[in-house]
Amino acid sequence: MAKRFLPPKGTPEFEAEKQFYLSADPAMRQQRAISLGFSCSSGYSVAMEREGVYLSKAVPKSMSKRYNNPPIIREPCLVIFDTQIPFQDADFLNNLLELAEAWGIKQGISGGDLLNMAAFSIFKERPEDKIWRRDRDIAIEVLRALHSHIPKFLLIMGNHEAFLIKALAEQIGHEDILSLLGKPEGFIATDYYYCLVKLGGSTWRITHPRNISVIHGRVPQRLCEKFHANVASGHGHLAGMTPDYSGKYMAIDVGITCDLLRLDYSALRDSTRPSMCRGGLILMLGDDKQCHPYHLYPNSDWTALKRLYGK
Repeated sequence: MAKRFLPPKGTPEFEAEKQFYLSADPAMRQQRAISLGFSCSSGYSVAMEREGVYLSKAVPKSMSKRYNNPPIIREPCLVIFDTQIPFQDADFLNNLLELAEAWGIKQGISGGDLLNMAAFSIFKERPEDKIWRRDRDIAIEVLRALHSHIPKFLLIMGNHEAFLIKALAEQIGHEDILSLLGKPEGFIATDYYYCLVKLGGSTWRITHPRNISVIHGRVPQRLCEKFHANVASGHGHLAGMTPDYSGKYMAIDVGITCDLLRLDYSALRDSTRPSMCRGGLILMLGDDKQCHPYHLYPNSDWTALKRLYGK
């Protein structure tokens, strides 16, 4: 005589079976499944689920990638933002590079928008500014010049680099852009829009944030409060250095290293936004073994500064 796998639903026997099923451990359910005529406990579970009875289950862990591993720099470095090659300010960049070299800096950081990438921009640029091959050739020469002064450069993502990546539906990453430039020696790129510098007991967050402001220093101040770290930011094209509201951290709008008079959207039409400001930053380990930020401008006293840490 064939065995009945489960008692009929709605009977006292089924209710008793339900209570047993929900309270038993896996070994007991296995034994019960066999006694009811199932080949294993999974068949028992399927039958109960068909009757609307489910065991509690833990939420499965997500297999998606976690973005919690930004690049970390642990040595003095030169930080530049918004070079937007081919619109680079060569004189200012050369002064920054020569000072960094005089101070023995071996690490550079581009905080985003190293390349203008107008050929892939979502904005309607001038046709003469959308010639990728020309911009690529100029970029290769600029990167060689950067490397001749500073042997290592980390490139973090900016919204201009993202023009190309998003145009290709994110089928490439930031490192692939370096491949388009011939894989220049000494350069690595990250898909993070920020990196960390840990030096002399302090932490600096070098970031190309989403936000901009018309108030110099406002965006990095807010980021200091959020991340409890010193912040040096770009993207807003302003410059200024100030403590955050707590007084514990420094907030720096670093400024641009492109020539603002070569940017048509800024130079050809008036705006009530503040004027764009050029600036660069060196994070230096002092004789006191503390990290000291040096915010640099085009009119900085380069000769005097070279003597500060110059050999």
